Amino acid sequence: MERYCRYEKNGIVHYGRVEGKEIFTLECEPWFDGKETGLVVPLTEVNILHPCDPKVIVGLGGAYKESWENKNPPGSVRWFIKPPGAAASWNDDIILPLSLDEAKVEVELVIVIGKRVKDADQNESQDAIFGYTIGNDLVGTVDSYYRMTDESDGYDENLLPPGLKICDRFAPFGPYIYKNIDWRDRKRILKIINKEGDQRVVYENSTSGLIYSPEKIVSDLSRVLTLLPGDIVMTGTTQSFPVYPGEIVEASIEGMGRLINKIVGSAKC
Repeated sequence: MERYCRYEKNGIVHYGRVEGKEIFTLECEPWFDGKETGLVVPLTEVNILHPCDPKVIVGLGGAYKESWENKNPPGSVRWFIKPPGAAASWNDDIILPLSLDEAKVEVELVIVIGKRVKDADQNESQDAIFGYTIGNDLVGTVDSYYRMTDESDGYDENLLPPGLKICDRFAPFGPYIYKNIDWRDRKRILKIINKEGDQRVVYENSTSGLIYSPEKIVSDLSRVLTLLPGDIVMTGTTQSFPVYPGEIVEASIEGMGRLINKIVGSAKC
C-alpha cells in the first residue's frame, strides 16, 4: 500500500509520497509517474490540501444495497455532477451559503482516476483507477432553503435537491490517496461533534454494501463522459445526517485515516 498527498509550503503546491510522518516530494502528480525530488518535509510543517485537483467530481446515488430493499437496483450506476469549486481539504471550514442554515453530511469511499478513460470496459477502467480516499458529499436541505429564502413549500421539487449539492466546499475529500489498497469490507464511520464538544451522531457502515465494483462504476461513467487523471468519484452512502454551524464532522474509513471539517455559518448572516 502506498499513500500520497498534495500539500502547500511557502505558497507552493507539491505532490508527495507519505511515509510515516514525512513527505517525500514528487516532481509532479504520482499518476504521471512523478519521481522523488530528494526533498523530504515533516507532515507537521505543511498545509495538507485535498490530494488531487479534480476537473470533474461525480457523485453516485443508490449505490448501496440498503437503498434497494425489496427492489431490484438498476443495472448501471446513477450519478450527478459537482463543480470543481465544491472541492475542499482536510481541516477546511465548510461555510454554508446564505441560502442555507443546515446541510446533511455523509461518509463515502472515493475513487481517484489516474488515466484518461472513455468508453472503457471494466478491465480498462480498473487500470484507470489510481487509488482511493475518503469523501463527505454534503447537500443542503430543501427545508433550510425555504427558511432562508422565505419561500413556501408545496412545490414538486425535482431540481432543487440536486442543486443544493453544488455549493462551494460541499465535497471535501482526503487527506491522502491510498494506492494498492483493498477497498472491500472497510468500515465507514461518521461522527458529528456539537458546539459543546459532545458527540451527537455516530454512524457506522461498510463498503461491502456497494452494489457496483469501482471498475463497474468507472466503466459506466466513461460511457457518459470522459474522466481525466485527478478526477474523483464519490461512491455514495446509505444515510446522511443534518449538521449546523459550529459542529465538527469526522468522516473515516478503516485503515484510511480521518477527514475532519467544521461547519460554519455564512459571515453575512
